[in-house]
Amino acid sequence: MTDAQASSRSASPVPGRGLRFAVDTGGTFTDLIVGEPDGSVGIYKASTTPSDPAAGVLDALSIAAADAGEDLATYLGRAEIMVHGTTHAINAIVTGRTARTAFLTTKGHPDTLVFREGGRQDAFNFTVPYPEPFVPKAFTYEVKERLLRDGSPHIALDEAEIIALIGELKAAEVEAVAVCLLWSIVNPAHELAIGRLLDKHLPGVPYTLSHRINPSIREYRRAMSTCLDASLKPIMGAYMSGLEARLSSAGFDGRLLVVTSQGGVMDAAHVAGMPVHLINSGPSMGPVGARAYAPSASSDTLIVGDTGGTTFDVSLVRSGRIPRTRETWLGRPLSSHMT
Repeated sequence: MTDAQASSRSASPVPGRGLRFAVDTGGTFTDLIVGEPDGSVGIYKASTTPSDPAAGVLDALSIAAADAGEDLATYLGRAEIMVHGTTHAINAIVTGRTARTAFLTTKGHPDTLVFREGGRQDAFNFTVPYPEPFVPKAFTYEVKERLLRDGSPHIALDEAEIIALIGELKAAEVEAVAVCLLWSIVNPAHELAIGRLLDKHLPGVPYTLSHRINPSIREYRRAMSTCLDASLKPIMGAYMSGLEARLSSAGFDGRLLVVTSQGGVMDAAHVAGMPVHLINSGPSMGPVGARAYAPSASSDTLIVGDTGGTTFDVSLVRSGRIPRTRETWLGRPLSSHMT
């Protein structure tokens, strides 16, 4: 397929509607589908610029505008909405391009990301190395504090100690901070206090508090979600805010929605602060589209494959339903990271 390719189909007009864009940014190509007010659809493709994915989106839009015989500003001025799916987050994790992240946890529990939940893919094959923790031990810091399971304080948080710790983070030039303390899901006071101190003494460095992103009682899952979210904030925050700004400068005045791992959408400004929801943004619409496209398939099971330039994703539709799970491994179970 060439960088500029379009197809359309005739349909009944939809009164009062502007252009509707659906954009998928992959590691190699950026694909654009344009829904016209008359119901017809155009398909366009441009190369992705890995160092600047927003450029690929604007390139695809420019190709569509040229095909319509309009300049980009006029073309975008007719748009009402853009729905954006991207593999930028998962590609950053797979290729190790996430931010330098510090992990703060309750004293005595520095091995949460190492021990995980136990278990191996092949229990008796000791030639397979155990996976490295997502955040290296060198960037894991213990915080002297402890809450009991009912949320009552057992060891109070020492703010002077936290300020000294923040000095260490600054010296280590960390780019993001993940905070996951025991029983913060019952009483978040200590995590919130650390957040206030980070705002004051480490301004400009994004952080994630575990009770906000994944309030579950399993420590590894909560810690892993927190670390993933924090590590993606510098990358995805800059991408989302930059994309919004550049689209606005180019003439787009519509609503920008981003596809989440759950197959739904969130406003770009909101999801930039919770980028863990974007990890499976790219492939999550695959089973949704397959179910809509093949409702009368003779088989009870549809297997959906999504081949990208960096990853290959497979999903299922069973008896017209899309199975959901709270256990998502970014690779082989027990041998990769969970979110």
